[in-house]
Amino acid sequence: MAGDAPVGSPSDLRMRRMAMATAVAAIAPVSILGVALTASSWWEGLTISIGYLLTLGVLREWSLEGYPRRAVFALMFTAVAWGVGALTAASPISFVPLSLVGGLLVARTGHRILWIGALTAGVTAIGASAFAAHPVTGALAATYLLTPFLGTLSIAGVLLASEQAWHVVRRLESATEMERELAVAGERMRFAGDLHDIHGQTLHAIRLRTVLARRLVRTDPDRAESELDEIRRLAEAAIADTRSLAHATYALNLVAEIENAKRLCEAAGITVETRIEDGAGTSAHPLLAQVLREATTNLLRHARPTTVTITASPGAVEIVNDGVHENGESVLNGLARLRRRVEDTGGELRIDRAAGLFTVGARVDPVSAGTASGATR
Repeated sequence: MAGDAPVGSPSDLRMRRMAMATAVAAIAPVSILGVALTASSWWEGLTISIGYLLTLGVLREWSLEGYPRRAVFALMFTAVAWGVGALTAASPISFVPLSLVGGLLVARTGHRILWIGALTAGVTAIGASAFAAHPVTGALAATYLLTPFLGTLSIAGVLLASEQAWHVVRRLESATEMERELAVAGERMRFAGDLHDIHGQTLHAIRLRTVLARRLVRTDPDRAESELDEIRRLAEAAIADTRSLAHATYALNLVAEIENAKRLCEAAGITVETRIEDGAGTSAHPLLAQVLREATTNLLRHARPTTVTITASPGAVEIVNDGVHENGESVLNGLARLRRRVEDTGGELRIDRAAGLFTVGARVDPVSAGTASGATR
C-alpha cells in the first residue's frame, strides 16, 4: 500500500471510514436522482445499484493494512458496467460507481493528484467506447466524454477532501492528546516542586537541630530537650503541609516563613536582621514566601554566611547574605523554577552577586487579604 495511509488504533479506522462514508453519502443522492432521470431500462438501474452496494462493501471492509479484498472485484464490475453502458449509449450515469470505487482506492495512494488524473483518464477512455457503435455528435461527446470527465474529477476531489479532513482531525486530536499529557506532566512537576519546598528546608533544619541536640545532650540537657521539641514540631508541620498539598490547599505565609528562616539561621549560628513593612488591607503573595524558603535553604546548603538580612513587604522580599556560594550554578538552577512561576504571575525574581554579598530578590503584586491563601493554586 502506498502513501501515508494511517497505521494506528481502531479509532483511526473508524474515523477514516466515517470520513469516506460522509463523502459517499454526499454524492449518492445526486447519483440516484441521475439514475432515476436517465435510466432507460430496469437492468440499468439494477447494475448501478449493485455498483453502489459494492462501493459500500469496499468501505465496510476498509482496513489499515491494505486494500479491501473485494476492491479489485468492485473495480472490475463497475468498469464493465460503465463500458456496457457506454457501448450501448443507454446509461450515461453508470460511470459514478466506478468513480466512487476508484476514488476510494486513489485516496489511499501516494501521489494522489497523479492517480486522480489517471482515474479520470481511464473513466473517460471507457466512455469513449460509445463512439465505437454510434456516430460522433456533440451531444454524445458531452454525455460520454465531458460528463464522466468532470464527474470523476468532482467525485475524486470530494473523496480526497474527506481524506484530508480526516488527516486534519487526526492531527488535532493528536495535538489535544499531547496538550493533555503536557498539562499532566506540568502538574506533576509543580507538585514535585511544592513537595521540595515543603521538605527540602524542613529536613535540612531537622538535620541541623539534631546535630545541635546531640552536642548539647550532655552539656545542656534542657537546651537539648528544647531542640528535640523543635525537631518534633518541624516533623509535625511537614506532615501537615504534605496533607495540605495533597488536598490542594497548601500555601506559604510570608510572615511565618520569615520567623521560620530566622530561627533556622540562628540555630546554624548566623546573625539575622529582619525588616518587615506592613501592608494596609493586602497580604504578600505566597510565592514570596516560597522564594524566601528556597533562598534560605540555598544559603544554608551552599554558603557560609555570618549575617543575613531579610527585607519584606506585601509586594517584595529580599534576602542578602555575606557568604560565598561554592556552586553558584546549582543555586541558579534551584531558583529557576521559582523564577518561571514568579514571572508567570507578572512578577520579577533577581539574583545578584556583588561586593561579597549574595542577594535574592522577588517582586510580586500583593493580593487582598481574603484571597491570599489561594494565590498559588
